[in-house]
Amino acid sequence: MKSFNLMALALSRALAVRAVCSSVLRVENFISSGPSLDMVSSLIIGSEAALLIDMPLAVPQAEELAAWVVKTTDKPLVAAFTTHFHPDHYLSGSAFLAHFPETKYYANSKAVALIENEVEEKLKVWSGILGADAVVEKATVPTPYDFTFFALPGNENEPIELLSPLVADTIDETLFWIPSIKTLIAGDSVYSHTVHLWLADLLSPALTSAWLSTLDFIQHLKPAVIIPGHALSVEGFGPSVDVEHSRRYVSFFQKEIEAKGLDFFTPADIVGMLDGAFPGLLNGTSQTSKTLVDISGDQFGRNGTRQVHYVDLASYNKTAELEGWKL
Repeated sequence: MKSFNLMALALSRALAVRAVCSSVLRVENFISSGPSLDMVSSLIIGSEAALLIDMPLAVPQAEELAAWVVKTTDKPLVAAFTTHFHPDHYLSGSAFLAHFPETKYYANSKAVALIENEVEEKLKVWSGILGADAVVEKATVPTPYDFTFFALPGNENEPIELLSPLVADTIDETLFWIPSIKTLIAGDSVYSHTVHLWLADLLSPALTSAWLSTLDFIQHLKPAVIIPGHALSVEGFGPSVDVEHSRRYVSFFQKEIEAKGLDFFTPADIVGMLDGAFPGLLNGTSQTSKTLVDISGDQFGRNGTRQVHYVDLASYNKTAELEGWKL
């Protein structure tokens, strides 16, 4: 009997491994560079349909993304999702969606409310920065979607889980977990080790702590692949390097900058500290890291130019509420 049980256990494990290996779903990635801040879009392709996660800030990259999707798959694009309300993940989405008129567009309801709260102002701001031709005249607002999972047609045996709302570089983010291929589309909960991070929404210590808790949660999932929200290359996405980079970066901010209090350092001090702790990230041709680290310096440095926030992020100061997924 013992021998039979061992054989049964071995068979069940073999079948489980075979199920993962025979998964139909696959994920392809596209980076919207230049003014779109090296944002990573993820195309999930199944046997009968495809789905996109995150669309870029600027129109030129939205057009490039649309052409790439058409080239990458002949499956119909049934839906697009936005992971969170930051404009670099949705603002020129309408230029992309114009190429796919049947595609439905979603985000979690809290992110939708945050987008609705500021989208008109963001259009004005980014048109002023990039030029009117680089940003859509009217943004498409996603439809609220609060199911905890979905399945692509023909792949009902491979559900994709929506993990939300989680705190990362801002509030109310959605992560997309694909158990069948152990892949996590992390949005801006994880940044590539090739770039600096956006810190300007961390307006309370509780938000910083909650982001670190989200990174803990990600590691407990034991993903084989983590797809970050920003990167310089689609090569090398793996199980740990980017989440470890993000953890070290947020922890450094928490201990060395946030703990000292607002205005303790000058903006130049903060830029120097982050560049010194994470050397080499400002040396490439991309301007994304310089943009992000300069914003961090201004946001937390003495006499710096603060970001305009259209939601009171400082009021998100209760750790238990921000980490409500912990029972």
